[in-house]
Amino acid sequence: MAKYFEHFPVINYKGTRCRDITRRSQFIQKVTSNPYLYMPYTVKEGERPQDIAQDYYGSVDYDWIVLMANNIIDPYYQWPLEEDDFKKFLIDKYAFQSGEIGEAVIDWLRDENIDENIIYYYRPV
Repeated sequence: MAKYFEHFPVINYKGTRCRDITRRSQFIQKVTSNPYLYMPYTVKEGERPQDIAQDYYGSVDYDWIVLMANNIIDPYYQWPLEEDDFKKFLIDKYAFQSGEIGEAVIDWLRDENIDENIIYYYRPV
């Protein structure tokens, strides 16, 4: 994301000129709603936004376009995690709820015979 922040406005903060990182640049609505401007793509294991920017745009400096086009604000948690990192995330998040430890948490999450591993946003009547 070397050049991403160059697109943020420069402000005066306590007597120092700096980038206003509290704002988020956004694509124009006409661009984001046009399906002909995007190519379907599935992120491969271990692939980073910089890799895709290099392949598609010829420079890692355009990784911010990849992130912005996918409405990603936090590239550390909104970008697909590698399988091992994702498993660790799930284990950390659901260990207490499942009452399990380690890989048993993953098994608990996959168990179709229980419903404690499902978060209901609404219950059908």
